[in-house]
Amino acid sequence: MGKFVRNSFLIGFTTLSVVAIATTLPAQPATQQPPAAEARPTAGASPLRVDLPAEVQAVLDKRYPENVDDLRTLEGQVKRVLQAGRKATVAVTLGGAAGSGVIVSPDGIVLTAGHVVGEPGRRVTFYFADGKRARGVSLGMNESIDSGMMRITDPGPWPYAELAEADSTKIGDWVLAIGQPNGFFKDRAPPVRLGRVLYQSDEVINTDCTLVGGDSGGPLFNLRGQVIGIHSRIGPRLTANMHVPISTYHVTWDRLADSEAWGGRRRRGGREMPAEGRPLLGVAGNPEGVDCTITQVFPGLPAARAGVKVGDVVQKFDDAEVASFADLSRLVLTKRPRDKVKLRLVRDGEELEIEIALAGVTGDFPGAPSPSDEKE
Repeated sequence: MGKFVRNSFLIGFTTLSVVAIATTLPAQPATQQPPAAEARPTAGASPLRVDLPAEVQAVLDKRYPENVDDLRTLEGQVKRVLQAGRKATVAVTLGGAAGSGVIVSPDGIVLTAGHVVGEPGRRVTFYFADGKRARGVSLGMNESIDSGMMRITDPGPWPYAELAEADSTKIGDWVLAIGQPNGFFKDRAPPVRLGRVLYQSDEVINTDCTLVGGDSGGPLFNLRGQVIGIHSRIGPRLTANMHVPISTYHVTWDRLADSEAWGGRRRRGGREMPAEGRPLLGVAGNPEGVDCTITQVFPGLPAARAGVKVGDVVQKFDDAEVASFADLSRLVLTKRPRDKVKLRLVRDGEELEIEIALAGVTGDFPGAPSPSDEKE
């Protein structure tokens, strides 16, 4: 067996003028495939639900399995989730590259990673576990968080997985990763890896389910068979496996379905430039703080023009509660440039409400990494 090396490279992305660095799974060349039969729709398709028996829940409530019987109970549930999840998991090939995806609606909506989508409107071929295939098209993508969407254009209905509710995942939960690492291979079912959630936030779920190239865009299931995340990127350690939380798909569904691309940084003329379409508020704060205190307001940007000041504490963004700067970052990314939003602030003990028209990123701005700071 050849030695496996976890490759990683840096991608700079900026949210609200706060720079973050992430690693991403490299795209895999599409392997040469023999002619395959067209996939047939599933008559009367319904979500591939998996019951959670009481004896399984009893094991999950423990910190870890305590004996062989616990392990066998857990193994049985994993088999049930795997049997259902594989039916909705597809290999994705487009533009000479390969990734993974998961069908989440009977009419063939497929969730995947943003870097697998690449750009809207690309022709896609989906391969099922039995080798059959279907045709489709890439839809929208949010590069800043690496979420993406595709659609099967052949007529359905198709077998599909159920989405978990937003914020239903907890640290320590048992999870199942499925994908098509290194592309689709005839006679190989989508490999599965069992692990647990090590860390989570509004922007990422970190598990110890080891990912490799080609897994990008594949589903992360809970033990109810619900999709809780999409495989995105890896780090240098085997436990650094990052997934896009399903909550971001819930709040940006319409933008993705409308083939909108936003966030991240795209290449222009050999130079990394901020991608058009990312909404910009123009403030900075501490993502680890106990509240959403504004620590910097950039001159000439929307927040400054509307009168936001350093020391203001943001409590609401439109109708959504804001408990941290990370909350504010996530909420801004659900909007479009030129959208008008209302911020409820506390300043010197008094509540204020300010209306702000968001800008769009079209060039470098304070806090954005310069090309010389980024690595290929």
